Amino acid sequence: MNKSQKFIETKEYKRFAEFCDACIRYKYIGICYGAPGVGKTLSSRYYANWDTVGYQIDYSKSKHVGDNATDDVLHAKTIFYTAPAEKATRIRSNIDTLGARIGMTQAMYMSRRFDKEMKLQLNSFQGIHLIIVDEIDRLKLQHLEQLRDIYDQNDLAMVFIGMPGVEKRLSRYPQLYSRIGFAHEFDKLSKDETHHILEYKWSDLGIDLKLEDFSDYEAITSIIKITKGNFRLIHRLFAQIDRILKINQLDTVTVEVVEAARDSLVIGI
Repeated sequence: MNKSQKFIETKEYKRFAEFCDACIRYKYIGICYGAPGVGKTLSSRYYANWDTVGYQIDYSKSKHVGDNATDDVLHAKTIFYTAPAEKATRIRSNIDTLGARIGMTQAMYMSRRFDKEMKLQLNSFQGIHLIIVDEIDRLKLQHLEQLRDIYDQNDLAMVFIGMPGVEKRLSRYPQLYSRIGFAHEFDKLSKDETHHILEYKWSDLGIDLKLEDFSDYEAITSIIKITKGNFRLIHRLFAQIDRILKINQLDTVTVEVVEAARDSLVIGI
């Protein structure tokens, strides 16, 4: 994901970014928790610019290291890592590999750009300020200990992303919990911000619907009421609305269309 497109910097994202900045400033471990679909993962990947950086350090997508690199990789200071659902015993080596790949890609890109030999970093986390670990709920104590070991041995910050209640669960592990400095609840969109996004920002996410496509504000109000500020549900509902409009060859989003779209969703509403 490019930082300039296909992402809406909501108030909640800005609060999340400030939370990450604070963790970096004080070199703390932070916990971010929130309900499914509110935007935790999207915001984390956007903060780390991971759709761009992750692609550039993925050696399987290039013939040589650094082939896909741009100046973006030179500014990479954050690692984004999704905890695996299984085989989590190699968490430390997996995260270490991501850090090493960033350093190697940076060195190779600089070498080609300036036509001079660049020294590779021996420390995988040199230049890394923050490691974001998503789906922290999947991990057991032995896996969390690997993360604590990375934190203890390197001058950096960490942010754990999980579901509500994860902060209470982590409190059962005093050695790790004593290192946690901040907690942040990632909340759903407010009614006013949801309304603002539906009016002015939704095209930023690549949806063709425009404000003039709605029959009246009642249709917009209906969407706000159905989705209750859940970003993922808003996106899914709009996809269904777009589908229903095309199937029925309609040009206007009415309350009836919105309700039909809601009924088409299998779960979540």
